[in-house]
Amino acid sequence: MRIEGELVNGMIKELMAIYENSRLNDGEPECIFAETLIFNEGWLLRGTLNEWRGCRQSNFKFPFLPFPKGATIYSEAQVFTPFKKRVKKDTAGETNTRVDGVVGSFSFPETKSGLVLDKDATYLAVFEAKMYSGLSRGIKNIGNYSQVSRTIACIINSVIKTGISKDDNPIYYIVIYPNDNYKIDPAIYTKEFIETQIEERISGYKQGGVIKNEFNDFEMQWKDILKRVNIEFITWEAVLDEIDDNDINKFYELCKRFNRK
Repeated sequence: MRIEGELVNGMIKELMAIYENSRLNDGEPECIFAETLIFNEGWLLRGTLNEWRGCRQSNFKFPFLPFPKGATIYSEAQVFTPFKKRVKKDTAGETNTRVDGVVGSFSFPETKSGLVLDKDATYLAVFEAKMYSGLSRGIKNIGNYSQVSRTIACIINSVIKTGISKDDNPIYYIVIYPNDNYKIDPAIYTKEFIETQIEERISGYKQGGVIKNEFNDFEMQWKDILKRVNIEFITWEAVLDEIDDNDINKFYELCKRFNRK
């Protein structure tokens, strides 16, 4: 979903109105549909990205801001994995990674959501938005390969394939979560932890079948790109305190209320 100007925060107001109009029952369930269809991290992130895009001041407390002028903002994109399935039942392979939000210069030439960086891309920020779920510690058939490591490997793969060639051009991976989500421990996800997990992932993949040139490029270059990836864990409270928007604040409180169940 592409973020367009004032559209998203207008949508958030409309979603709030839909919610109010759907509270038809005196008891429980009060609403005629599950409230989490509206009050979830996806819509919260879209509203936040829209707010950030409109701000051009330079005194942000988050290093990935401000977004470059003219950057594309997109939600629910796929980032291509370096560990493609070589045959249908390749247990060492995996599907592409879905990310909640992405900002930069890119297009979707292969699929409607498969992200390919522009050749002259100079900035990339990938966002993972959470409410009260944790970050997965593994994937099917591969238990020791966290959601963070997997997403970063896919980001690195995209950079190697298509863009952000200069060392001083920023690459960010950002996780946003509530300050009372105790399932997420940022201290775990050091560069050393991620490097070890990707190394083990590469080793296991190589044992699973024939390796193509495309993967060889990833294997030769991924460590250099990992050094350039800035990993940020920030809370929704810190984000919304900086934005200071009443509509998004109210929306967030309802997100917390309905996602704690």
